[in-house]
Parts: sequence; structure tokens; C-alpha cells
Amino acid sequence: MTKEQRPLNEIVEKLEAAWNNSDRVAWTALFADDSDFIHVLGGHFHGRTEIECGHRTIFDTIYKGSLNGFKVEGVRFVRPDVAIVFIFATTYSGGGEEPGRRVENRDVSKHTGDHRRRADIVGHVSPGAPHQGQSADREIARH
Repeated sequence: MTKEQRPLNEIVEKLEAAWNNSDRVAWTALFADDSDFIHVLGGHFHGRTEIECGHRTIFDTIYKGSLNGFKVEGVRFVRPDVAIVFIFATTYSGGGEEPGRRVENRDVSKHTGDHRRRADIVGHVSPGAPHQGQSADREIARH
């Protein structure tokens, strides 16, 4: 990992910790004010307020008590101030209908400007996600 990539990995680590603590405030604080978030079902949240509201809902319902593990699969700097981060996520459901159910998905995070502190989740691909080794570039093009 390069020194340029380390701050991006730290954002992903903070996202994981916020999720695992069901802390929608800490989760949302990691996004830019005008972020766009495409969630696992394909819906779109724009801005921190919508992202926070959406995560309050899921942390209180379908993802209550869930745990998430994030792994950075790659970082691509398309300009010095723009980075694309490819994330593999493994979610274990909480105490809902299927406790312990495992769901894997891929996220594509775009970091612009002060990319060391804020993120946009611009793509979120669930069960049909490409397997490791396939190009994630096609997933960016779809969003």
C-alpha cells in the first residue's frame, strides 16, 4: 500500500467500524455533503441527509445487529485529486429473519477533491457482482 492509498484505506476502515456499531452519524460523516450513494437495491440517496436517513432505517430494521467486513481490492488514481476505490464487502445479518446470513457485494467509491476525508459510493453491486479477477471497470460504466 502506498502512502497515497493509506488515507483511503483508513476511510474504508472507519466505514466498517461505523457500520459494525450501527452508527449512522459516524457513517454519514465520512461522506461529502453532496455525495451520491447507490444502495444495494439500486436506489439513490443524494447528500448526507438522505444517506443518514436511509442508514438510520436499515440499521433499525433489516440490518439491525449486522456486521460488515470491507476489503479494499484496489485503488486507482485517475487524477491526483480523484481516486476510485474498489471495495469487497461481506455482510453478516443480525437477528432478523435469517440470522447469520452472509451476503457479499462490491462497492465502487469515488474520492474527489480532499479525497482523504470524504467518499461517494457511486456503485453497489450485489450477488451478481463480478468475481475477483474480473474487471470492475464495467461496473463503473453502468453507474
